[in-house]
Amino acid sequence: MRSRAFTLIELLVVIAIIAILAAILFPVFAQAKESAKQTTCLSNEHQIGLASLMYATDVDDYYMAWAALNQPVNGGSTFFMPPEMQVKPYTKNDQMWTCPDDPKTRVNPGGVPFWDGSYRTKLITRSYSYVGPIFTTQYGSSTNDPNTGIFSWIDRINWISKGRSTTDFSEPADTIVWVEQYSPAVADQYVGGIWGSGFIDCDTGKLPGRNYPAQTASDLGPPVCNGSDPYRGLPTAGHRSKGNYVFVDGHSGVKPWGFIRKNDFYEYKVQRPFDACRHTEFPGREANPDRPRRRSRGPLSDLFEDQGRRHPADRGQLHVDGRSAARV
Repeated sequence: MRSRAFTLIELLVVIAIIAILAAILFPVFAQAKESAKQTTCLSNEHQIGLASLMYATDVDDYYMAWAALNQPVNGGSTFFMPPEMQVKPYTKNDQMWTCPDDPKTRVNPGGVPFWDGSYRTKLITRSYSYVGPIFTTQYGSSTNDPNTGIFSWIDRINWISKGRSTTDFSEPADTIVWVEQYSPAVADQYVGGIWGSGFIDCDTGKLPGRNYPAQTASDLGPPVCNGSDPYRGLPTAGHRSKGNYVFVDGHSGVKPWGFIRKNDFYEYKVQRPFDACRHTEFPGREANPDRPRRRSRGPLSDLFEDQGRRHPADRGQLHVDGRSAARV
């Protein structure tokens, strides 16, 4: 008995079903791939944040300067040591400085000043920059906002800076220390080289999610920046128009441009004005700006205080395995 072959109609139906399934699944695969890249990028930044904290711990709780002055090595051509070289003892490998979504398109490295000359041949692209003083609307065009940056200027003209203390920040969990940026507008960032290692001046225009050309006022920067290269070109592509950021307390997160741009780049401010609504400690109880700020021991301690009672730790007792023990 002869086997029956597919008819043309049946073959076309099978092909159509396969095409429909492919149309459904391919975007899902693409999204999964992009999610994996974003996760890797976020992991890179998390490691960078931890390395920065370990550096600060070893240097009396001070973050690194941006372009620290040090003798160049391996035939380097500049005395300015980029921040990734300063935290190198605390990092696993150089590849962590490159985001998988970075297209790695850069200027010719021939003119880039490398502190470590060995990186001139390695050509590892850097996707992350260390936050320094930036321009804000509040401070106009005459100077960088002195209330921004993980480092501050000693001599702005000659790139002499100093790192801030970890205790300088009023809200470390909400203050950005490293950004993801590989904007094609200014593409000169290589590991070991000083260019692009600092996030300063008008570099806010390089951040992911900003519309170019500008569609609303929120796509514009401070007036002094709107004619600058970062704002006259495409921003960093990022991840679905969002960027990865590292905060002073060491955690990393994904944020949209609107969150970063709000309130005159509020997330870059070292000291924040007191916000009574934001700092209300208990529902229904208005915050008192004159009340001394204290370091909470956690929800239990807060509950005792709210009820007018003292926490056991303040009464000279500690609870260990369910038993009270006198504090020595």
